[in-house]
Amino acid sequence: MSIQLTAYYDYICPFCNRMALLLNSIKTIQGKDLSIQWKAFSIEQQNSSKGPDYKLWEHPEAPSKGLKALAASKAAENQGEDVFLALHDELFKAGWKRKENIADDAVLLSAAESAGLEMDRFKKEMKNPAVWNAVGKDHREARDKHNIFGVPTLVFQKGRPVYVKLTDLPPSDSERLSLFELIRDMAENRPYLMELKRPDIALL
Repeated sequence: MSIQLTAYYDYICPFCNRMALLLNSIKTIQGKDLSIQWKAFSIEQQNSSKGPDYKLWEHPEAPSKGLKALAASKAAENQGEDVFLALHDELFKAGWKRKENIADDAVLLSAAESAGLEMDRFKKEMKNPAVWNAVGKDHREARDKHNIFGVPTLVFQKGRPVYVKLTDLPPSDSERLSLFELIRDMAENRPYLMELKRPDIALL
């Protein structure tokens, strides 16, 4: 039976980076049995002190660590799933493996080139308000439909959304698959389980 999953993410979040690596591994193991839809969620919008009427995606000129990368992912989606997924991986690698500033235009363009995007089209669409508003659409859906407060949050076909923090990836495929099934079981079969949290643990 195919598993359908929506994963909300922000490139500036280290836990999203680890979740992306985990889900990539699970996708390799499961193949066509796992379908993942990635949707944007802006941590900066969620934590904004400018009030509920302020929408970060309506102000692309405003200082931001992560919004431009989220918009870039939406521009990539317009060129197809394969290049979107390639850019998705490149942006996480740039931010967390190479420690680059993903708000920098040069870093974004380099990631887009490495992902195989059609660059003239990409540059044009990054100036299109519809691309930025697509970030807002995902974010509003996360808040209004699922009451999501942070990322990474996974939404399965049934059950409740699950917010997950990983300090590291399990070392083997079998452990990664076991962890994924544990998360899925919590989401789909245990609505009464609201939170599991370890005290006194270094998260980063």
